[in-house]
Amino acid sequence: MISLEDVQDMVTECLNLDDGITVEVDSAITVDSFTLVWIQHLLEEKHDLEIQPQRSDLADFTSVRAVHAYLLKNFPDNVAAE
Repeated sequence: MISLEDVQDMVTECLNLDDGITVEVDSAITVDSFTLVWIQHLLEEKHDLEIQPQRSDLADFTSVRAVHAYLLKNFPDNVAAE
């Protein structure tokens, strides 16, 4: 099961932040196309989950919690509720 903490770790990694810095779950983030591809890659590699978000979904990826909510909505059997 993918937890909120797992999503937080993936987003932090994808945003390529300096060591020791973690994105807070409700902090505003901007997910561009490169970051989205990296998130997709990590989800497939670490959790065997393939996502195909629509372009309109990208606008909703405004925080770690929002990415987690997207995953929970679309893959309820693979994502742990908070």
